[in-house]
Amino acid sequence: MTSTTSSPLVLRGFLGRRVRLRSAELLWETRAAVRRIPVAAVARVEVRGRGGRTLVVVLTEGREQDQDQGEGQGEGGDGGEEGTGGGPVTYTLHAYSAAATRLFADAVRGALPVRDADQPRPSGARLVTVERRPAPVRPRRIRPDVVAAVAFCLVLAALVVTASWAGAFAWVLVPLAGGAGVSLTSLGWKPAREGWILAVRGITVDGRRKNSGAVDAGDPDALYVYLFDDAEGVPRAYRGSNGGRDEEEIVYDPRNPAISQLRRRNAAQLCAGAAVLVLLALPLLAGGAALGLFALADLFHAAW
Repeated sequence: MTSTTSSPLVLRGFLGRRVRLRSAELLWETRAAVRRIPVAAVARVEVRGRGGRTLVVVLTEGREQDQDQGEGQGEGGDGGEEGTGGGPVTYTLHAYSAAATRLFADAVRGALPVRDADQPRPSGARLVTVERRPAPVRPRRIRPDVVAAVAFCLVLAALVVTASWAGAFAWVLVPLAGGAGVSLTSLGWKPAREGWILAVRGITVDGRRKNSGAVDAGDPDALYVYLFDDAEGVPRAYRGSNGGRDEEEIVYDPRNPAISQLRRRNAAQLCAGAAVLVLLALPLLAGGAALGLFALADLFHAAW
């Protein structure tokens, strides 16, 4: 049974403000503080504003209203505000959804205690407690991509100022060649590394096909799934785009059984990855480095 003193609803407002109803308390959260407002301190809840997106919580007025306490709890924009003319302290939240505002207001009304007309009411502002949140400490980190971009722009500007047009043209080609080389390196490194590991220390076992031509576990590359037991008898599975036979020899890495491949495809995987690295990635990286050196040499020549 869900208690009426708590609600799973979270009413979100602007600038990260939100309010919850937990254990007969309204948790009024801002980035700077969390205000705990007991439902016993709430006189009424209203929905106002254009479209009904503003939640207003009005606190009870005691016979000895503490103005200083009311001012302390009421500051902070949407965090709350003191009523004018010595009136009750109110808390206001401008929400995104009118439907959510109405539902949350109904939940709070259902949690309010039933009071008699002549029952004395405490000052609601005195019952509110505030927990200040420490300011987040964000360490300043130097991003390598930002440093590289700034350095690239500075060198390009120096080349243009010194009228080193050949060097400027070569410098513009550096990120094109280097970026393509880095992309191809990441593309060829994984198959080459895994193929080499399986060729050096792989263990070969028999595998049985589980499915064919179907996507397994949401992995679009797992067109074929082969089940096998490793040398210790633990059930394993190979998932990949290679396969087709009912039975295949599976080679796996005993140190990391997640690395596995069809035995007959491992040599092709190793050769393909190595070819991408040697024939494509390395020439592009070397070309990018050569263009960069040429541009810098042209810049120094023009400067001197």
